[in-house]
Amino acid sequence: MTEEKLMFSRSLLVFGNLGLLAWVFLAFFGVLFYNQIYGWAYLLLEAIIIYAALRRLGCRNCDECKICTSGFGRLAGAFFGKGYVKKKSVGKRWGLIFFIYFLLFPLPAGILVFSLVQAFSFLKVLGLICLLAVFVYSLTTWYTRSTVNQKS
Repeated sequence: MTEEKLMFSRSLLVFGNLGLLAWVFLAFFGVLFYNQIYGWAYLLLEAIIIYAALRRLGCRNCDECKICTSGFGRLAGAFFGKGYVKKKSVGKRWGLIFFIYFLLFPLPAGILVFSLVQAFSFLKVLGLICLLAVFVYSLTTWYTRSTVNQKS
């Protein structure tokens, strides 16, 4: 059983987790513009689901990674990794990953658009553009040539 072990580059580990954290806060501010109580509850929900549940689910077998990152490498790999790193980081948690994508973009973007219709603000538009930019960048990592041509 010579299965390739995951090796997370330092740049993916640092920038992927900072990007995911920024994405969480962008989504939080999107909901916060609508209602403060919902915004704080949403931030708590995201923190629990992403940084507690998903990180622990992704880090069950310590023998799969070359260097232990306590699940933070797999978080970065699942949302911003490419090729083999993306595939192994997501594993069998496709449903949970897509649910988190829903929590990070369509839900806060919809709430932000609803809030924008109620009261226009350039800050809301900027938040929506930033949410869209991070979402699109994260989606492009799913459809790289190395992911499509990867043999199982």
